[in-house]
Amino acid sequence: MRVALVDDEKNVRLAVGTALKKEGFEVLEFSNGQLAYDDLISMEGTVPDIYVLDIMMPVMDGIMFLQKFKAIHPEIPAIFLTSRDEEFDKVLGLELGADDYLCKPFSVKELIARIKVLVRRYDFLKVNATQMEDKGLKDRIASNEITVDSDSYTAFIGDRPLVLTVTEFRLIELFVNRKGAVLTREQLINAAFPEDNFVNDRAIDCHIKRLRKKIGSEKIETVYGLGYRFTE
Repeated sequence: MRVALVDDEKNVRLAVGTALKKEGFEVLEFSNGQLAYDDLISMEGTVPDIYVLDIMMPVMDGIMFLQKFKAIHPEIPAIFLTSRDEEFDKVLGLELGADDYLCKPFSVKELIARIKVLVRRYDFLKVNATQMEDKGLKDRIASNEITVDSDSYTAFIGDRPLVLTVTEFRLIELFVNRKGAVLTREQLINAAFPEDNFVNDRAIDCHIKRLRKKIGSEKIETVYGLGYRFTE
């Protein structure tokens, strides 16, 4: 599996690249978006399976690169790395076609886990599109108009696919499996960030807020002093 790592910080490329190589990934490193784009244009044959992009870079930033490369290869997933924690940056990146994001500093184990999920999701959808249509809802779990397919890391509201980050999918999968149960923030953190032990309660609240916008705020009830409940 080939990962393109695009970040202007040499120490980030070194740490992340070394960890990815230990996991058996082939890593292509670029210090800015222009170099990554030039390589993509000149590349003959196999392109990377996924891009890991910093947002703030010289010459060509991550957002500009994302727009350019998604115009050529919309099927290839991308993860943003950002040191800017404003909600605007995250929403903008996802609206432009990014599949997930992590805020610096981040757990390298968590990044690797998300890379594996996204590549698995795209591979599954590409290879099994016909089979998924044939099996309908047989191998899926559904509740309150929400259907999740754990094999493909995809979710639907009615017949409409939901565009979710890996974290959002993990949360909705837990909610659907535990419908009606009150889930504490600790339970939600463990499900949403299994590889990251340094996530606070506020991070979960932000993801719940985004998830409510996508599926309807009435479906996730706040149980004050305890956590959240997926309501029927």
